[in-house]
Amino acid sequence: MSTDFVPAAEVRPTTFTVRASDHVARGQQRGEELRTGIVSTLDAYRRYFSHLSITEAAVQSAAASSWQQLREWWPTGAEEAEAVADGAGIDVTELMEIIARTEIMTQATTAPTECSTVSHTSPGASVAAQNWDWAADFSTLWHFNDVGSVPGQYRHVGIAEFGMLGKIGLNEAGVGVLLNILKHAGDEAGGVPIHMILARVLAEAGTLAEALEIIDSAPTSSSSIITVITAEEAVQVEIAGALKRERRARAASSADGETGKSGFLIHTNHFLHPDLLDGAMELRPDSTSQERYRHLAEAVVRFEAERAVAGNGEGSSESAASSDGEAHLPVTVGDLTKLLTTGPGEAPVCCTPAPDAAYGNRSATLVSVRIDPARKQIDLAPGSPAEGLNGNRRFQL
Repeated sequence: MSTDFVPAAEVRPTTFTVRASDHVARGQQRGEELRTGIVSTLDAYRRYFSHLSITEAAVQSAAASSWQQLREWWPTGAEEAEAVADGAGIDVTELMEIIARTEIMTQATTAPTECSTVSHTSPGASVAAQNWDWAADFSTLWHFNDVGSVPGQYRHVGIAEFGMLGKIGLNEAGVGVLLNILKHAGDEAGGVPIHMILARVLAEAGTLAEALEIIDSAPTSSSSIITVITAEEAVQVEIAGALKRERRARAASSADGETGKSGFLIHTNHFLHPDLLDGAMELRPDSTSQERYRHLAEAVVRFEAERAVAGNGEGSSESAASSDGEAHLPVTVGDLTKLLTTGPGEAPVCCTPAPDAAYGNRSATLVSVRIDPARKQIDLAPGSPAEGLNGNRRFQL
């Protein structure tokens, strides 16, 4: 295997901790302290865009369009992004090449890599976890992101690629977000960056309803799935260009891809909501999304069967199975981690580059994420759960 990237599990990322009086000072500090990482990430994306046959002019045009959309949709976030660029010594439209990279990549014929997410809804105790897969060449170009509150905004902790205000994470109000990329015939460049939507939810949403309202309000142009997790519920918002649809856990399996009877939702990288299937596309010809989804669906069914047996064996009214066969045992982030752990011969929910993989075609699980909103805890570990989570950091908000 080429050695020009660091294996994900060996990465020990920077922890960026910022406490500032306002969002502009916060952005300035981000740009100044993370300047080297931001410049390296910008260079890496420019190389990647070129590999995807997106011209420099197309990249710049898309970045400028997303910048204008951002300024109109979230002026506060735009001001902070401008301060980041100033601190890093680059133009804000250059910074947008990082922040709006998902929108820019709609101009490529194939999307790069894929992710797997599992959540469980249990009122007051909902949890979620994700294997964040991305190009292995970006294994060192992200950091732990501990962002202090400013007037009108919450403290939040998670991961971010250098230059982004936020990405996957949890805020002190107990609202968390996870992200999977999707592809649709209606995708185009120039919309509000999906990563700024995540950043705004983390900064401003105090409830599930507020998070969903922020997502719905954004004029999007690219496709993704945002999982919003609070202690009360997990909701998936599928985004197809400008269209958005919600998916929630139901009492039983249904035709749109819901799995299980006890609150599980899973998502990989293909559309599941029936309203968005017209025009839905695979990310790439060799996509493993369907295979990983089937693996996770089957794993959930096995887990529920084992849980029901364990619940019956407890013999107590609190943990025994109810009359419909569903056991009242807690689902933990540890349980979700086990569901997201795969090995050789299984669907690549845990993703490792093939030994002969070339640049642009070597994906890896860069980070394992586990969110427990009721406890206000988020666990972040470089690499996949199959690699031991040895670098795990637990943040308490």
